[in-house]
Amino acid sequence: MYQFFDVENADDLKLLHKSVRANDELENIVEQVQWQIIESFSQRDMQGLTTYEAFFKYESGVNPRDVIKVRLLGYNEDDPEQSEAGLKEAFRRTIAKIASWVIRNYSNPQDVKRIRQSQREVEYSGMVPTWENFPKGWDRLFKNYDARIQPYGI
Repeated sequence: MYQFFDVENADDLKLLHKSVRANDELENIVEQVQWQIIESFSQRDMQGLTTYEAFFKYESGVNPRDVIKVRLLGYNEDDPEQSEAGLKEAFRRTIAKIASWVIRNYSNPQDVKRIRQSQREVEYSGMVPTWENFPKGWDRLFKNYDARIQPYGI
């Protein structure tokens, strides 16, 4: 599924931190990161825009028949590899930045190593690669392509 970042392409590998280029999990993490970036910019058609009638009909104002689309200018829904060149470069660089960050921090322990709650003890270690804990500013390169509809109401 390498639409934007290919782990076998030397130019793409140069974007990664040196210490992670030969990591065994690189291919899996790149795929997850790419999917999560696309998911974070996905949205139902007309989400956030509602009429008085639609609000009461569907409670949230979202028509369940509306198609989920990737809200990035220049993104080709039918063939993502044919997307706009600037958007593809933003994907490449962002995927490299996040994948490097995830792999380099994956084995680092969190702030809390062990928590003991009565009979149960839990140990936290590693970083889970989700967009919720990607490094701050991870979406900076997408600011000119972001076409998500911002929710509002009256």
